[in-house]
Amino acid sequence: MAQDEQFPKPITFPHGEPMRMCVGCRERYPQGTLRRFVRRSDGWDADGRKRSDGRGVYLCSVRCALAVTKNKRYPGLGAFAAVHFEHQDTHMNV
Repeated sequence: MAQDEQFPKPITFPHGEPMRMCVGCRERYPQGTLRRFVRRSDGWDADGRKRSDGRGVYLCSVRCALAVTKNKRYPGLGAFAAVHFEHQDTHMNV
């Protein structure tokens, strides 16, 4: 086996924008295309600025928000994020 085949190629970043992974589909996207949610003591909070303190997770769509409801690692995130996505989408279509 050649040296190049042994290790996967590193992910290339678009110039100036970090890549983040969606916890629903496990795909990597530019940070600006994802929505960030932060775990608080009383539940989840949408982080529109993407700078709040705390452990944040990223989701790319309402489909991934529904998929993450099965994940015990993020209790309550799926329902909160699905409502947040639907709320944001209705305001953008006005």
